[in-house]
Amino acid sequence: MVTSAPAPPTPGLPAGRPPRRQTRSFLPDPRPLAWRQAAVGLLLATSVVGAAISYDGVLRSWAWLYPTVVVVFATGIAVAAARLVRAPHVVPSIVGLVAWALAVSSMFLRDTTLLGFLPTAQTIEGAREALDEAWNTISFEAVPASPNVGIVALLAGALGLTALIGEAIGVACRMPAVAGVAPLSVLAVPALLKTEGPGVWGFALGGAAYLAALALARADVVSAHDPGPRTARPAGAAVSPSRVITLVAVVVGGALVLPALVPGFDSGAFPEGSRLKYFGQNVGLNPFISLGSDLRGGQGVGIIRYATDSNQPVYLQTTTVDSFEGSTWGPDNRDDQRRYDLSAIGTDTVQTAQLTTTTTVISTGNFTSPYLPVPYAPVSVSGVQGRMGWDPLNLSIKGDPGASLGQNYVVRSVAPTLTPAELAAARTRPRGIGLETSAVPSNVPSLVRTTATTITKDATTAYTKALAIQAYLRTFTYSEQAPVQQGYDGTGMDVLEKFLEKKSGYCIHFAAAMAVMARLVGIPSRIAVGFAPGHPTGATVAVAGLGSLPEYQVDARDAHAWPQLYFEGLGWVPFEPTPSRGSVPAYAQTDAPAGTSTNLDNPNDAARPSAVPKAATPTPSAAASHPAAATSAEARTETTGVALGAALLAALVILPAAIRAMQRRRRLRRGVEGMWEELEALGLDHGLPADPADTPRSYARRLERWDGADDGRSSEGVSLRGALATLTGEYERHEYGRPGYTPDDAAAREALAAVARAGRAVRSPLARARIAVLPPSAFARPSHGIRRAFRTARARTREVVISAVSPLLKRVRPAIKRLAPAASAARARLGRLRRPGD
Repeated sequence: MVTSAPAPPTPGLPAGRPPRRQTRSFLPDPRPLAWRQAAVGLLLATSVVGAAISYDGVLRSWAWLYPTVVVVFATGIAVAAARLVRAPHVVPSIVGLVAWALAVSSMFLRDTTLLGFLPTAQTIEGAREALDEAWNTISFEAVPASPNVGIVALLAGALGLTALIGEAIGVACRMPAVAGVAPLSVLAVPALLKTEGPGVWGFALGGAAYLAALALARADVVSAHDPGPRTARPAGAAVSPSRVITLVAVVVGGALVLPALVPGFDSGAFPEGSRLKYFGQNVGLNPFISLGSDLRGGQGVGIIRYATDSNQPVYLQTTTVDSFEGSTWGPDNRDDQRRYDLSAIGTDTVQTAQLTTTTTVISTGNFTSPYLPVPYAPVSVSGVQGRMGWDPLNLSIKGDPGASLGQNYVVRSVAPTLTPAELAAARTRPRGIGLETSAVPSNVPSLVRTTATTITKDATTAYTKALAIQAYLRTFTYSEQAPVQQGYDGTGMDVLEKFLEKKSGYCIHFAAAMAVMARLVGIPSRIAVGFAPGHPTGATVAVAGLGSLPEYQVDARDAHAWPQLYFEGLGWVPFEPTPSRGSVPAYAQTDAPAGTSTNLDNPNDAARPSAVPKAATPTPSAAASHPAAATSAEARTETTGVALGAALLAALVILPAAIRAMQRRRRLRRGVEGMWEELEALGLDHGLPADPADTPRSYARRLERWDGADDGRSSEGVSLRGALATLTGEYERHEYGRPGYTPDDAAAREALAAVARAGRAVRSPLARARIAVLPPSAFARPSHGIRRAFRTARARTREVVISAVSPLLKRVRPAIKRLAPAASAARARLGRLRRPGD
């Protein structure tokens, strides 16, 4: 009698009692590994903070770092605590979002909160005001921007949400490799805005923390198999080379394609980087800072067109820089002194020279700035939309941020008719212009002082001293790249000293050098910022009472800075020390040799008084270049670029789901073999990946755990066990049965659909949405595909071996037949010798 040994008792249960069937047991048990999930989230938050170090240079000083660290780690610690108490998958993200809101309210809106951290209705209003301030800084300021409350709150809040999203991707969705987009997105901003890129420390700290999170997530493996001592493997989406390669390819492809499709990306060569200017030519709150980036951009954005009755093209001035203290120079904020009657603009200074009145019609297009570009010195402006006021000290016209966008207005301005004799005779001490324009800056380097003294030692008047300084600077080399490459771009006395040593720079450096040296020799000075005269378009603009006036055009490539020196009775007199840019006034012409330019394109070289074209009669082609038509064309171009960029972004979002759908259709067309691969892909998507050691039946038994929903039946009443049995049987007969078997594809397809419905039924709505958008199997090869590849390789190897050995066997076989009788006789004799008694 044959008996079988009794099954060993299940640990933890009384002998003889069968184990209770566990429902939904295929889901990973988070309890043993909760601390690892929390640690992965904290490491991802650390990677975001580490990458944020690269924002030094995007914002001035380090005042923004502390609140940013508090918000990011408050969010990360709250999520980690929820992971440690084994909260459901969605709860930690909700807890982190609440902690984020409380941290932002406490750090930036404490005065409007209850108990210092609980938001109220006033907190929402305060948040709106902070966002408005941040928006103005982003739109109208240039790097390095001032760390005001609005921009720091936006930065801290954005980084906190970035860390929260990264944690959700890496831990909740079990895609730690994809979670690298969190620190990568943080590094992208300084890479676009800073000329030197994100820097080594931000990349190193963010990358090190991310790699640590990736390594820990790799170790956080959960067995998705039957109970027992089996080799554990990652559940869900694990790190695989194919996914990493795909992610890198998408990032690199986006970096190459987006600048060509999305408007506002100014092309640049690394390490100089690119600068994002979504609203065209943007002078900003401090145009002195953004001027260098505009010149290096090399693109004709922010087109301004003007028509004038002047006998030569005019400079368009936006504002002036009067103070040369500190490391960052910019226009003074005198908004409280502005006057708002634009029909009567003027200064209190005395004019003794003959004045020439000029009328200029200006269309700003998409030029965006709080300042209005006008010829100096304006006496009236008409046609301006919105509230704008003028500064009595420098006559700059300023409104709200972006007030210049789309303006069309008429400016009447006056300028003295100057001669060298009048300038040489202006000897009296200036009065009524403000002390800041004549104060000698502090900590002027000795090289600057020595140079100013040396080049003006033979000059006897303020005029001849100004000519000597201009002539000396015009022997330098014009270059927009040399200051960036050699580390002295920007403003400040140390930059000025380096410029005099290298003798190469662009208009900011030339204008600053002349203005500072003029003050050292007793001449009041300031730096005007705006645009050089530009070039004629060939069109004319009809102006009532003036007839047809020639039209000119300026853009970002004409951005310019030039010094203005004050002479009593004559006013602020412009000079042009920058070689190959703008035009030298007739009263400032000298016989000194001019310097060279390292730029291949100098759009203002032809802008000289002798090159001014005569007014042309209107033609259809000229009318087509009217500002309104050009603005419409630019708007269409920008709209097209935005649409293309949005289409590309949408394509990247739906790419995983599209790949998954294509794979499913291709597998179903291949019959039962493809359907089994689709079954393994479904298991991978829903957290039950196939093991290479699985047999079809063992894998099907593991998938039977999905029968915990709806009593194991789909909406059509098809049993999950029955569907798996059908699919497994058809596949085994196809793979291992006798040749000639024709599988029932229709039944296998119906069974596969039932299994798919059962897999979706046991998942939460959030998990189903995640699987639909980011299916893990889209970039993974099922284990069956690997086995099939091995079988194919083995069969081909066998064929190659047989084809190589067969000719040799054919040659050896006749010799073996001839030796067979002799071998038989030898074997018989040997047998007789071994026989006993012989």
